Amino acid sequence: MLRVPRQVLVYVFRRSTDGSVEFLLLRRTREWGGFWQGVSGAPERGETDAEGAIREVAEETGYIVSSELRAIGFRYELLRDDDPDEERWEYLYGPGVDAIPEEVYVAEVPLGPDPILSPYEHEAFDWLTFDEALARLTWENNRRALEAARRFITALD
Repeated sequence: MLRVPRQVLVYVFRRSTDGSVEFLLLRRTREWGGFWQGVSGAPERGETDAEGAIREVAEETGYIVSSELRAIGFRYELLRDDDPDEERWEYLYGPGVDAIPEEVYVAEVPLGPDPILSPYEHEAFDWLTFDEALARLTWENNRRALEAARRFITALD
């Protein structure tokens, strides 16, 4: 079955004992590209973006973030022309889909247990400062989204 042509990206964060913000990044397995990113995925049929984001966070990290999830008002598009694997794109979304909107969220989790990774998707995680996380991200869209997430979190304080 084809994926819903929408994506979500969630930057999970926590506040360390000194109050500074740390972002959770996950490293994809080699089969999935081997790059670092926040939690991402597609809503399933019948799910809203927010419901998909909550489910993806639970599946990829084990964290339950129902009440902590917040849309940050930032969105961008993944473009078919930017994907080097055009066959994979068509396999996932079908013909005629040239752009996928990706809605960005944040979710705060408390200090405590480490995430429980989905082993077929991710092989490592790290809690990072904003600057460290920004340096690890491969994709410009992910970097812009992290900057927007930091602005949103700062405005909450």
